[in-house]
Amino acid sequence: MKRCWLIALTLGGAAMTAFKPEQQHNLMRLPSFHGLAEVRASLPGRIRLYMPSIAQRPEQAMQMKEKLESTGAVRQAVLNFRTSTVLLGYDESQVEAAVVQGAAMKLMGLDEAMGKAPVSRMEAGVKTLTEAVNHGVMQATGGLLDAKMLAGCALTLAGVYKLAACGAAAPGAMTLLWWASSLFGRGAHGQD
Repeated sequence: MKRCWLIALTLGGAAMTAFKPEQQHNLMRLPSFHGLAEVRASLPGRIRLYMPSIAQRPEQAMQMKEKLESTGAVRQAVLNFRTSTVLLGYDESQVEAAVVQGAAMKLMGLDEAMGKAPVSRMEAGVKTLTEAVNHGVMQATGGLLDAKMLAGCALTLAGVYKLAACGAAAPGAMTLLWWASSLFGRGAHGQD
């Protein structure tokens, strides 16, 4: 068991160092929003952002370019639809880099998406798998049970069995009953 923990900690540490974001190109230390507006490079007077929405909504990207350039503070906005990047040249004596970045994001309609809590790909995958299992249980039981209710019933039965077999002193029984009550008590109808 100790070996498993040691391996898990080693792999976790290796993953953390392998995925450490490169900050050497972001000299202005601007915030990077994964999948929305990632800072690829920033220097005084110049920002390169990776924005997938540029390739997805080219008309809106062209409007963003025109509006930013019409401000006078942004000298140029060069769009690259192939790489989904925008290069923003601005007059740093008139405007701060964060304001230019924020304006570009606002004009592309990314301000709402930025306010949402980020979801990892792993969490999204687990959610999809859980929804599929729940759907299967609902179909198999004709809508009588969902996956959470089935798991709660199974834990309750296992807890009652352990309680009868081993008595109340068995921590396994109490733990199973607590898990069951937690499942029944949390977010009825799929709300957590």
